[in-house]
Amino acid sequence: MSTAAEQFKKSIEVTRPQMNNLGQIEVDYNKPIDKDAPPVIQSIPLEHAYSEAALTLSLDGMKQTEALGNKYIFWHPFSGILVAVVASVYFHKNRLEMLPKVEEEGMWRYLLKNAMKNRETLGAGLMYIFIIGTITFKFLALINEDYFRGKIQQINDENGLSIFGFDVSKYILNDKYLNDKMILKNNVNIIVYRNTPIASIVLKTPTLNVEHEDDDLIEIEKRAFITSLSCRRVYLKSGILEDLVNWAKKRCLDLNDSIYETQNKITGQTVYANELIETLVFKTYSFEFGLEKLMKESGFTLQKLQKLDTKKRKLNALLNVIGVREKIWEITVPTKE
Repeated sequence: MSTAAEQFKKSIEVTRPQMNNLGQIEVDYNKPIDKDAPPVIQSIPLEHAYSEAALTLSLDGMKQTEALGNKYIFWHPFSGILVAVVASVYFHKNRLEMLPKVEEEGMWRYLLKNAMKNRETLGAGLMYIFIIGTITFKFLALINEDYFRGKIQQINDENGLSIFGFDVSKYILNDKYLNDKMILKNNVNIIVYRNTPIASIVLKTPTLNVEHEDDDLIEIEKRAFITSLSCRRVYLKSGILEDLVNWAKKRCLDLNDSIYETQNKITGQTVYANELIETLVFKTYSFEFGLEKLMKESGFTLQKLQKLDTKKRKLNALLNVIGVREKIWEITVPTKE
Protein backbone atom coordinates (compact mmCIF):
# COMPACT_ATOMS: atom_id res chain seq x y z
CA MET A 1 0.00 0.00 0.00
CA SER A 2 1.42 3.40 -1.00
CA THR A 3 2.19 6.02 1.62
CA ALA A 4 0.40 9.35 1.90
CA ALA A 5 3.46 11.10 0.43
CA GLU A 6 3.50 8.76 -2.59
CA GLN A 7 -0.22 9.28 -3.14
CA PHE A 8 0.24 13.05 -2.94
CA LYS A 9 3.08 12.97 -5.49
CA LYS A 10 0.97 10.84 -7.81
CA SER A 11 -1.95 13.28 -7.57
CA ILE A 12 0.17 16.21 -8.79
CA GLU A 13 2.00 14.36 -11.56
CA VAL A 14 1.78 16.07 -14.93
CA THR A 15 2.39 14.80 -18.40
CA ARG A 16 5.78 15.37 -20.00
CA PRO A 17 6.31 16.26 -23.64
CA GLN A 18 6.38 13.24 -25.91
CA MET A 19 9.49 12.74 -28.03
CA ASN A 20 9.98 10.66 -31.15
CA ASN A 21 12.94 8.36 -31.82
CA LEU A 22 14.99 11.34 -33.05
CA GLY A 23 14.58 13.14 -29.75
CA GLN A 24 12.12 15.70 -31.14
CA ILE A 25 9.15 17.09 -29.25
CA GLU A 26 5.99 15.71 -30.85
CA VAL A 27 3.40 18.43 -31.30
CA ASP A 28 0.01 18.11 -32.94
CA TYR A 29 -1.19 21.63 -33.71
CA ASN A 30 -4.61 20.29 -34.64
CA LYS A 31 -5.23 19.45 -30.99
CA PRO A 32 -5.60 21.81 -28.01
CA ILE A 33 -2.72 22.22 -25.57
CA ASP A 34 -2.51 19.55 -22.86
CA LYS A 35 -4.35 21.02 -19.86
CA ASP A 36 -2.58 18.57 -17.54
CA ALA A 37 0.88 19.90 -18.45
CA PRO A 38 2.46 22.39 -16.01
CA PRO A 39 1.13 25.95 -16.68
CA VAL A 40 4.61 27.30 -17.27
CA ILE A 41 5.60 29.67 -20.07
CA GLN A 42 9.26 29.91 -21.00
CA SER A 43 11.52 31.41 -23.64
CA ILE A 44 14.23 29.12 -25.02
CA PRO A 45 16.79 29.17 -27.85
CA LEU A 46 16.78 26.54 -30.58
CA GLU A 47 17.33 23.46 -28.43
CA HIS A 48 17.74 20.19 -30.29
CA ALA A 49 14.45 18.76 -29.04
CA TYR A 50 12.53 21.75 -30.43
CA SER A 51 14.21 22.08 -33.85
CA GLU A 52 11.50 20.18 -35.74
CA ALA A 53 8.78 22.13 -33.90
CA ALA A 54 10.52 25.44 -34.74
CA LEU A 55 10.46 24.58 -38.44
CA THR A 56 6.79 23.56 -38.15
CA LEU A 57 5.93 26.88 -36.47
CA SER A 58 7.63 28.80 -39.29
CA LEU A 59 5.63 26.87 -41.89
CA ASP A 60 2.44 27.39 -39.91
CA GLY A 61 3.13 31.13 -39.97
CA MET A 62 3.27 31.00 -43.78
CA LYS A 63 -0.05 29.12 -43.87
CA GLN A 64 -1.66 31.78 -41.67
CA THR A 65 -0.38 34.44 -44.07
CA GLU A 66 -1.95 32.52 -46.95
CA ALA A 67 -5.28 32.52 -45.11
CA LEU A 68 -5.04 36.29 -44.58
CA GLY A 69 -4.42 36.63 -48.32
CA ASN A 70 -7.64 34.77 -49.09
CA LYS A 71 -9.55 37.00 -46.66
CA TYR A 72 -8.07 40.07 -48.35
CA ILE A 73 -9.15 38.79 -51.77
CA PHE A 74 -12.70 38.07 -50.57
CA TRP A 75 -13.23 41.57 -49.11
CA HIS A 76 -11.28 43.44 -51.78
CA PRO A 77 -13.20 46.31 -53.53
CA PHE A 78 -12.57 44.39 -56.74
CA SER A 79 -15.20 41.90 -55.56
CA GLY A 80 -17.78 44.67 -55.12
CA ILE A 81 -16.95 46.17 -58.50
CA LEU A 82 -17.28 42.75 -60.12
CA VAL A 83 -20.71 42.22 -58.52
CA ALA A 84 -21.85 45.66 -59.71
CA VAL A 85 -20.67 45.03 -63.28
CA VAL A 86 -22.22 41.56 -63.48
CA ALA A 87 -25.48 42.85 -62.00
CA SER A 88 -25.67 45.79 -64.38
CA VAL A 89 -25.04 43.57 -67.42
CA TYR A 90 -27.60 40.99 -66.31
CA PHE A 91 -30.37 43.40 -65.41
CA HIS A 92 -29.76 45.43 -68.55
CA LYS A 93 -30.65 42.33 -70.57
CA ASN A 94 -33.34 41.18 -68.15
CA ARG A 95 -35.20 44.31 -67.17
CA LEU A 96 -37.42 44.35 -64.10
CA GLU A 97 -41.10 45.21 -64.37
CA MET A 98 -41.83 48.04 -61.93
CA LEU A 99 -45.42 48.30 -60.73
CA PRO A 100 -46.95 51.73 -60.10
CA LYS A 101 -46.76 52.97 -56.52
CA VAL A 102 -50.02 53.59 -54.66
CA GLU A 103 -49.98 56.99 -52.96
CA GLU A 104 -50.57 55.76 -49.40
CA GLU A 105 -48.37 52.70 -49.88
CA GLY A 106 -45.16 52.49 -47.76
CA MET A 107 -41.75 52.16 -49.38
CA TRP A 108 -40.96 48.70 -47.97
CA ARG A 109 -44.34 47.37 -49.02
CA TYR A 110 -43.81 48.83 -52.50
CA LEU A 111 -40.36 47.20 -52.81
CA LEU A 112 -41.69 43.87 -51.55
CA LYS A 113 -44.54 43.98 -54.09
CA ASN A 114 -42.08 44.56 -56.95
CA ALA A 115 -39.75 41.87 -55.66
CA MET A 116 -42.56 39.34 -55.69
CA LYS A 117 -43.54 40.46 -59.20
CA ASN A 118 -39.94 39.94 -60.44
CA ARG A 119 -38.99 37.05 -58.17
CA GLU A 120 -37.92 34.77 -61.02
CA THR A 121 -35.74 37.42 -62.66
CA LEU A 122 -34.23 38.50 -59.32
CA GLY A 123 -33.60 34.90 -58.26
CA ALA A 124 -31.86 34.04 -61.51
CA GLY A 125 -29.84 37.27 -61.31
CA LEU A 126 -28.65 36.60 -57.76
CA MET A 127 -27.69 33.05 -58.71
CA TYR A 128 -25.80 34.36 -61.74
CA ILE A 129 -23.93 36.93 -59.65
CA PHE A 130 -23.14 34.31 -56.97
CA ILE A 131 -21.71 31.85 -59.50
CA ILE A 132 -19.53 34.45 -61.26
CA GLY A 133 -18.33 35.86 -57.92
CA THR A 134 -17.50 32.41 -56.53
CA ILE A 135 -15.58 31.39 -59.65
CA THR A 136 -13.57 34.64 -59.61
CA PHE A 137 -12.78 34.40 -55.89
CA LYS A 138 -11.81 30.75 -56.17
CA PHE A 139 -9.53 31.50 -59.11
CA LEU A 140 -7.71 34.31 -57.27
CA ALA A 141 -7.57 32.23 -54.08
CA LEU A 142 -5.94 29.38 -56.01
CA ILE A 143 -3.28 31.79 -57.32
CA ASN A 144 -2.70 33.04 -53.77
CA GLU A 145 -2.51 29.46 -52.52
CA ASP A 146 -0.07 28.53 -55.29
CA TYR A 147 2.16 31.48 -54.36
CA PHE A 148 2.46 30.53 -50.69
CA ARG A 149 2.51 26.78 -51.29
CA GLY A 150 5.51 27.40 -53.52
CA LYS A 151 7.28 29.22 -50.68
CA ILE A 152 6.35 26.51 -48.19
CA GLN A 153 7.58 23.82 -50.57
CA GLN A 154 10.88 25.65 -51.01
CA ILE A 155 11.39 25.87 -47.24
CA ASN A 156 10.59 22.16 -46.90
CA ASP A 157 12.90 21.16 -49.76
CA GLU A 158 15.85 23.04 -48.27
CA ASN A 159 14.97 22.01 -44.70
CA GLY A 160 14.67 25.59 -43.47
CA LEU A 161 18.03 26.81 -44.80
CA SER A 162 16.74 30.21 -45.96
CA ILE A 163 15.04 30.82 -42.61
CA PHE A 164 17.49 29.45 -40.05
CA GLY A 165 20.72 29.80 -42.01
CA PHE A 166 21.42 26.06 -41.84
CA ASP A 167 19.90 22.72 -42.78
CA VAL A 168 17.60 21.91 -39.85
CA SER A 169 17.57 18.20 -40.72
CA LYS A 170 21.30 18.02 -39.90
CA TYR A 171 20.57 19.38 -36.43
CA ILE A 172 17.67 16.97 -35.96
CA LEU A 173 19.93 14.01 -36.82
CA ASN A 174 22.89 15.30 -34.80
CA ASP A 175 22.25 17.17 -31.55
CA LYS A 176 25.86 18.42 -31.51
CA TYR A 177 25.64 20.01 -34.97
CA LEU A 178 25.36 23.56 -33.57
CA ASN A 179 27.91 23.17 -30.79
CA ASP A 180 30.37 25.43 -32.64
CA LYS A 181 27.61 27.53 -34.19
CA MET A 182 25.92 28.80 -31.04
CA ILE A 183 25.18 32.14 -32.68
CA LEU A 184 22.64 30.38 -34.92
CA LYS A 185 21.09 28.49 -32.05
CA ASN A 186 20.73 31.67 -30.00
CA ASN A 187 19.30 33.62 -32.94
CA VAL A 188 16.07 31.69 -32.45
CA ASN A 189 13.61 32.36 -29.65
CA ILE A 190 10.84 29.83 -29.01
CA ILE A 191 7.97 30.43 -26.59
CA VAL A 192 6.89 27.21 -24.90
CA TYR A 193 3.65 27.00 -22.92
CA ARG A 194 2.53 23.83 -21.14
CA ASN A 195 5.33 21.89 -22.86
CA THR A 196 4.06 23.06 -26.28
CA PRO A 197 5.90 25.49 -28.59
CA ILE A 198 3.33 28.20 -29.35
CA ALA A 199 5.39 30.98 -30.99
CA SER A 200 8.84 31.62 -32.40
CA ILE A 201 11.05 34.17 -34.08
CA VAL A 202 14.16 33.58 -36.19
CA LEU A 203 16.85 36.22 -36.59
CA LYS A 204 19.38 36.07 -39.39
CA THR A 205 22.48 38.10 -38.48
CA PRO A 206 25.77 38.73 -40.36
CA THR A 207 27.13 35.20 -39.96
CA LEU A 208 29.40 32.95 -41.93
CA ASN A 209 27.72 30.76 -44.51
CA VAL A 210 27.47 27.57 -42.47
CA GLU A 211 27.12 25.35 -45.52
CA HIS A 212 30.26 26.83 -47.14
CA GLU A 213 32.48 27.77 -44.21
CA ASP A 214 35.68 27.47 -46.22
CA ASP A 215 34.67 30.16 -48.70
CA ASP A 216 37.19 33.00 -48.68
CA LEU A 217 35.00 35.58 -50.38
CA ILE A 218 31.75 36.15 -48.55
CA GLU A 219 29.78 39.33 -48.92
CA ILE A 220 29.12 40.88 -45.53
CA GLU A 221 25.82 42.67 -45.06
CA LYS A 222 25.46 44.87 -42.00
CA ARG A 223 21.79 44.04 -41.64
CA ALA A 224 19.88 41.53 -39.57
CA PHE A 225 16.66 39.99 -40.87
CA ILE A 226 13.64 38.59 -39.06
CA THR A 227 13.14 35.62 -41.36
CA SER A 228 10.24 34.09 -39.45
CA LEU A 229 7.71 35.39 -36.94
CA SER A 230 4.93 33.00 -36.04
CA CYS A 231 2.40 32.31 -33.33
CA ARG A 232 -0.47 29.89 -32.93
CA ARG A 233 -3.65 31.67 -33.95
CA VAL A 234 -5.30 31.41 -30.52
CA TYR A 235 -2.46 33.42 -28.92
CA LEU A 236 -2.18 36.18 -31.53
CA LYS A 237 -3.90 38.75 -29.29
CA SER A 238 -1.76 37.92 -26.25
CA GLY A 239 1.10 40.29 -27.12
CA ILE A 240 3.59 37.48 -27.78
CA LEU A 241 4.50 38.79 -31.23
CA GLU A 242 5.34 42.19 -29.77
CA ASP A 243 7.56 40.51 -27.16
CA LEU A 244 9.33 38.50 -29.86
CA VAL A 245 10.02 41.59 -31.99
CA ASN A 246 11.41 43.35 -28.90
CA TRP A 247 13.59 40.30 -28.27
CA ALA A 248 15.00 40.58 -31.83
CA LYS A 249 15.82 44.26 -31.27
CA LYS A 250 17.58 43.48 -28.00
CA ARG A 251 19.43 40.55 -29.59
CA CYS A 252 20.87 42.92 -32.20
CA LEU A 253 21.97 45.33 -29.45
CA ASP A 254 23.62 42.52 -27.50
CA LEU A 255 25.51 41.29 -30.56
CA ASN A 256 26.71 44.81 -31.28
CA ASP A 257 27.80 45.34 -27.67
CA SER A 258 29.71 42.05 -27.69
CA ILE A 259 32.04 43.44 -30.36
CA TYR A 260 33.41 45.97 -27.88
CA GLU A 261 34.07 43.43 -25.14
CA THR A 262 37.67 42.48 -24.37
CA GLN A 263 36.82 38.81 -24.48
CA ASN A 264 34.39 38.60 -27.35
CA LYS A 265 31.71 36.06 -26.51
CA ILE A 266 30.93 35.52 -30.17
CA THR A 267 34.42 34.75 -31.47
CA GLY A 268 34.61 31.29 -33.00
CA GLN A 269 30.88 30.99 -33.33
CA THR A 270 30.49 31.87 -37.01
CA VAL A 271 29.96 35.60 -36.67
CA TYR A 272 32.09 38.45 -38.00
CA ALA A 273 33.32 40.01 -34.77
CA ASN A 274 34.21 43.28 -36.50
CA GLU A 275 30.88 43.86 -38.21
CA LEU A 276 28.10 45.80 -36.51
CA ILE A 277 24.41 45.34 -37.23
CA GLU A 278 23.19 48.68 -38.51
CA THR A 279 19.57 47.86 -39.36
CA LEU A 280 16.96 45.23 -38.51
CA VAL A 281 14.71 44.26 -41.43
CA PHE A 282 11.34 42.51 -41.61
CA LYS A 283 9.03 41.79 -44.54
CA THR A 284 5.23 41.74 -44.44
CA TYR A 285 2.51 41.58 -47.08
CA SER A 286 0.09 44.42 -47.74
CA PHE A 287 -2.82 42.46 -46.25
CA GLU A 288 -1.08 41.74 -42.91
CA PHE A 289 -2.63 44.74 -41.19
CA GLY A 290 -1.94 43.43 -37.68
CA LEU A 291 1.78 43.03 -38.36
CA GLU A 292 1.87 46.42 -40.08
CA LYS A 293 0.46 48.01 -36.92
CA LEU A 294 3.00 46.09 -34.83
CA MET A 295 5.87 47.32 -37.01
CA LYS A 296 4.82 50.95 -36.60
CA GLU A 297 4.37 50.59 -32.85
CA SER A 298 7.78 48.91 -32.60
CA GLY A 299 9.56 51.82 -34.30
CA PHE A 300 10.01 50.32 -37.75
CA THR A 301 9.55 52.46 -40.84
CA LEU A 302 8.38 51.35 -44.28
CA GLN A 303 11.38 51.46 -46.62
CA LYS A 304 10.11 49.71 -49.71
CA LEU A 305 6.88 48.62 -51.34
CA GLN A 306 7.40 46.08 -54.10
CA LYS A 307 5.29 43.92 -56.38
CA LEU A 308 5.34 40.13 -56.26
CA ASP A 309 7.89 38.46 -58.52
CA THR A 310 6.22 37.11 -61.65
CA LYS A 311 9.25 35.41 -63.26
CA LYS A 312 8.48 31.91 -61.99
CA ARG A 313 4.72 32.32 -61.60
CA LYS A 314 3.21 34.54 -64.28
CA LEU A 315 -0.22 34.49 -62.66
CA ASN A 316 1.19 36.44 -59.70
CA ALA A 317 0.56 39.43 -61.96
CA LEU A 318 -3.15 39.10 -61.08
CA LEU A 319 -2.31 39.38 -57.36
CA ASN A 320 -0.29 42.48 -58.20
CA VAL A 321 -3.34 43.91 -59.99
CA ILE A 322 -5.48 43.70 -56.83
CA GLY A 323 -2.79 45.38 -54.77
CA VAL A 324 -0.88 42.53 -53.10
CA ARG A 325 2.56 43.91 -52.27
CA GLU A 326 5.61 43.04 -50.20
CA LYS A 327 6.44 45.67 -47.58
CA ILE A 328 10.00 45.98 -46.32
CA TRP A 329 10.28 47.47 -42.83
CA GLU A 330 13.51 48.62 -41.18
CA ILE A 331 14.67 50.02 -37.87
CA THR A 332 18.11 51.44 -37.08
CA VAL A 333 20.07 49.50 -34.46
CA PRO A 334 21.97 51.88 -32.16
CA THR A 335 25.74 51.40 -31.87
CA LYS A 336 28.38 52.80 -29.57
CA GLU A 337 30.31 55.83 -30.75
